[in-house]
Amino acid sequence: MLNSILLLELSANICIESLELEGTIFKEIDRLPTLGKFDFYLRSKFRDKKLSRGVIEVEKVKELKRLRDGYVHMKPHKLEWEIEGDSGMAELAKTSILDIPKNPSGWDWSSAIITMAAVHEFLRYFFKDLCKYSAKKVGSFLFSDAKVPGNGDYPMPLFWRATKKELLDMGIDLGYMRLAWA
Repeated sequence: MLNSILLLELSANICIESLELEGTIFKEIDRLPTLGKFDFYLRSKFRDKKLSRGVIEVEKVKELKRLRDGYVHMKPHKLEWEIEGDSGMAELAKTSILDIPKNPSGWDWSSAIITMAAVHEFLRYFFKDLCKYSAKKVGSFLFSDAKVPGNGDYPMPLFWRATKKELLDMGIDLGYMRLAWA
């Protein structure tokens, strides 16, 4: 889950770095939250474009940010216990959109899949719908080690076709970026 959430921050940082801002301005922009960085990139790169905070892809990212913050700044979580005889069950509070437990001790493999899907839905929305980038441009943007990514070839990751099918079966579509499948 945390790696998927960190992918958002990494992608936002790539966007900001690609703008080649002057040092002091870069340091200020680098302090923005993740969604603020994506929004700054859109406003800087495209006329009259901004991140719409009300769309579902953005709302999911906001929930992921709250989960991340709750993990990093751990606080006690209230549990509702149901006692029957000598045993009991606790009900963990969950997020309203993604339905992931707010308490990290309740995270499991399904939470990781939901998180990964939400992250890639946002990145698809951002790069394809808002920026209108081709799959090759997105791949180059995210995988290039060039000073200004997105302007050429890149070391394309190679994945097994079975992995692609498994990801699609879980609702995770990486088709917004160009990858190699063997």
